[in-house]
Amino acid sequence: MRLIFSSEFYTLEPSVQEQIYKEFYLFVYPMIYFIMRDHASVEDIIQESFLRAVRKAPLLNEIDKHESWIKKLTRNVTLNHLRKHKRNREELEAELTSGINESAPAADYCVPLEKEVELKLMREAIVDYMNQLSPVSRQIMAMKWIHNLSYKDMASELGVTEGVVRQRLFRARDAIKQKLLEEWGTTGQ
Repeated sequence: MRLIFSSEFYTLEPSVQEQIYKEFYLFVYPMIYFIMRDHASVEDIIQESFLRAVRKAPLLNEIDKHESWIKKLTRNVTLNHLRKHKRNREELEAELTSGINESAPAADYCVPLEKEVELKLMREAIVDYMNQLSPVSRQIMAMKWIHNLSYKDMASELGVTEGVVRQRLFRARDAIKQKLLEEWGTTGQ
């Protein structure tokens, strides 16, 4: 997918351009579909994202971070799409519910749609980062966060000291935080 970052994209052979688009499509489709759950909307977002990527690619200084850049760009296009269409959804919902008296007060704790989508994407990214950890780190994370074992139980099961367990857990969490910082500009805290 590095060819997409060439400032001469439009001078490439049509077959090469098409191959680059297919690679881009396959790379971002699952992420966008996870949010939208509508193939037609996903297609629109992919096309818009691709055009922006080609247009803005020459501005990218660090070519080795192109995948995270594409993820951010695509996420932003998706969120913009949701914002743009939110008003239409709200008008439709208002029309449908105009005749209904709601007896329960509106929930003040509702998370805005954009934030909910971003959190969902971040959770998915964290799972992906966990899968990139070494088997030992994945095991220690699973023992703590999935099986909810104490440090003492983990140490006993692994045949190491509690200090080693704490150190491995710290390193695994730190690796995930660094990935979040690199790709999302946040540590998820």
